Amino acid sequence: MNEKNLEYLKKSLDYLGFGAKLNDVLESAISRELPSFTLGVTQRYTSPQAKKNPTLGSDQVRFMLNFNRSKQSDMYFLNDYEVTLNRAGSTLPVRQVFDLERDNRITALQAYKLLSGNSLERDVYIKSENSEISEKKKVWFKLNLDVQDAYGNHPLKKIYPEFKFELSDAIDKYPFKALDESGKDAMMKLLRNGNLAQAEMMVGKKAVQVFITANPQFKGLDVFDKNMAIIRQDEIFPNKGAEKNTAGPTEQGLSQINEVNASQQEDRFPWEGNQTAEVSQNGEIGR
Repeated sequence: MNEKNLEYLKKSLDYLGFGAKLNDVLESAISRELPSFTLGVTQRYTSPQAKKNPTLGSDQVRFMLNFNRSKQSDMYFLNDYEVTLNRAGSTLPVRQVFDLERDNRITALQAYKLLSGNSLERDVYIKSENSEISEKKKVWFKLNLDVQDAYGNHPLKKIYPEFKFELSDAIDKYPFKALDESGKDAMMKLLRNGNLAQAEMMVGKKAVQVFITANPQFKGLDVFDKNMAIIRQDEIFPNKGAEKNTAGPTEQGLSQINEVNASQQEDRFPWEGNQTAEVSQNGEIGR
């Protein structure tokens, strides 16, 4: 057994949010020299609504992690994992496969937030054109849960700085009640981390409690009432009609969302520094 490879995989699982839960079954599978295997684990998360009303129960998330053995060595690789979210009170599960390399090592908690419909911001390393130097950029991630591709996956949108979405400016457009600078800073931190934020907002002539999440694609916010029913933008801005707050991005803007060549992205786990992963002919990543 390749002990160094095993320790690297254990460290990767811990970073992804699985702790040491799978360590024993991982070691057992590798010791049997299986060509490929899948490990499963279930985790529970409490939504903001359930925190206010515990009778709702927690959301259950099933993770199935797929490992493969290299054809050139005794090393094993975690290439992707499938996530199935069963929301409390819903009979319709939501599924997604996250590829570690392509999807920038989305963690278990981040996967839950994306499958819950939230956007989140992450650091991504991108190589400059005609250069081997990687630059760290802030990138927003959002799943299009209304669409599935030929593989049953929801398209994962990546909104890069070139799209010029400014979260602070987006918040300033909305009629929040009594939102001071410290409250705004706390709200921005929640939204960047993929969480729902609670606030009080003027809708019509009434102050109502709302949940919000960032919508970087449309350079605005998604606003929900206390029951998580969407509040339309024209309800919030009745006199603005189809202005920028409700309009979608232009074709040129949309092209700036996703068009960064995957080969220019150099994602890594936080502890890896400038080390380079071993890459097999099948595009597997390991240590």
